[in-house]
Amino acid sequence: MRTLALFSACAFALAACDTSGYIAQSSRADAPELSCLTQPQGGCTFSQSPLRVLPEPVELPKRPYKFFPTADPLNFVDAQGSRWVAPPRTLTDGASIPKIFVAIVGDPTAPEFINAAAVHDAYCGVGNESGSMYHRAKWEDVHVMFYDGLIVGGTPEIRAKIMFAAVWLGGPRWRAPTGGVVSTQGQTDARAVAYTNPMDGVSVARKQEAMRRAKSYIEATRPPLPRLIAYLQRQEREMLIDAFGLRDEEYDHEGNADYFLDDSEDDYIPEEEYYYEDLGTAASVDK
Repeated sequence: MRTLALFSACAFALAACDTSGYIAQSSRADAPELSCLTQPQGGCTFSQSPLRVLPEPVELPKRPYKFFPTADPLNFVDAQGSRWVAPPRTLTDGASIPKIFVAIVGDPTAPEFINAAAVHDAYCGVGNESGSMYHRAKWEDVHVMFYDGLIVGGTPEIRAKIMFAAVWLGGPRWRAPTGGVVSTQGQTDARAVAYTNPMDGVSVARKQEAMRRAKSYIEATRPPLPRLIAYLQRQEREMLIDAFGLRDEEYDHEGNADYFLDDSEDDYIPEEEYYYEDLGTAASVDK
């Protein structure tokens, strides 16, 4: 049954891509980047920053870092003018990077990542499933917001795009909130709608290979965000086709799943070893 469900989800993903707010503004992979990197005057601010966390460490199963609840609300306005919030007591470990990519991406808990990670965690982080913001916006928009937050926090462009690629390829996905308007402020509840992430059917090794290639591609070409999304969509499409034994020509994309395409292929680089620090050493702890 699980294989059938994943197959159906895969076919749906390839046949009709529900584009995010950011993607909907650009009809081509060579569209200009509209982000906090290129348009910082469009918003691009955190309030109640720097992040403060409460001295109440939480350990969650199979998670390498300790989690801490945020002491205050953390608000963010992205380059599109959208408003995001991590409510008080949002659990965060300062590391939104999927565990399977840590050896490729490197240390995900540096101070410049923490604000972006906390707001990202409010919308899709483990331990926040009962939170008021959890899954209240499209997964694509949440991951793009994470990139904007990294830039505002001082993360260099190449590093921010590598981290964005990691959450896009290996981070959580969920069905878009139902209703006429998708809000980041919690008016729409989509949590009751069942969803199967088609990427769950792709092996860890295959995802890691794709992430290595993405890292090499970003470092070699410094792509604008629309072109990077194009590249990542092509990578995920190829992974789904391989995982489910499907033929690309079986699907009439009509410009949807192939909304962005990029033919670039790059060799990947070997993994490296990194060491990590707990969030408690990188964020201000409210005593």
